[in-house]
Amino acid sequence: MLALGLWAAGVTLAAPMCPEPLRIGFADHATPPGLLGQGPEFADPPGWEVLAVRDAARRLGCEPELQRLPSRRLLASLAQGSVDFALLYGVTPERLAALRFPLDAHGQPDVAWAPFFGRLALFGRAGTLPEPGWDGHRLSPHWRVGVIAGSVHEAVARERGWQVEALPAASASVAMLQAGRFDLLLAPRESLPAEERVELVEWSPLVGRQPYFMPASPAMAKRHPAWTRAFWNEFCEAVRRRRPDVRPTECGVVPPAVIR
Repeated sequence: MLALGLWAAGVTLAAPMCPEPLRIGFADHATPPGLLGQGPEFADPPGWEVLAVRDAARRLGCEPELQRLPSRRLLASLAQGSVDFALLYGVTPERLAALRFPLDAHGQPDVAWAPFFGRLALFGRAGTLPEPGWDGHRLSPHWRVGVIAGSVHEAVARERGWQVEALPAASASVAMLQAGRFDLLLAPRESLPAEERVELVEWSPLVGRQPYFMPASPAMAKRHPAWTRAFWNEFCEAVRRRRPDVRPTECGVVPPAVIR
């Protein structure tokens, strides 16, 4: 723990001057409580994700330009370099090829410094009880599981051999579950509004904890590698201070039950 802390502090102290401009992107739809407000403007307060970004940047002596963009445009802007960082994203092979994530000594996404771990769970309609023997992994083949197409959750469900119903967007996922389009919804608990979640049955135990990152554009990571890593570390620490429920262990330590 001490070595990790000294290493992280050393990276921060050795970081060069703040890149200018420093453009950080967020989606233009609300994901409470992390991101509040709709469209191009931020709400007041803006949500803990925005506050954590400002905190991390300030500790490195930076004043970031915060932008909100439609989801597809945000990812395209990040890959092309017109946005320097964006959040929060799980790792997929496509994103790993197009964007830059913190990597460990083995060249894999550095889960020990992931700022956010979503509590990935199965949700059913009221009265849908977990099947006997549910252990977070094995699921009988008659269950149809709704997942967002192209998401890390879809990859998890397919890797485990579950029967998958791919959904075009997250916004209608609960309504589609309630309408009987599929039997169970696989989603992070944090992505479901509280008023929707109370109408559902969450299966226990969790499927696992899904790591999420703030990837950088390839251009930013190439031009400012030391500063980029320092910013990732500072953002992890900022989230840990504000929301220990989503960063449940100290930065530099991998929480239990993580899905890789």
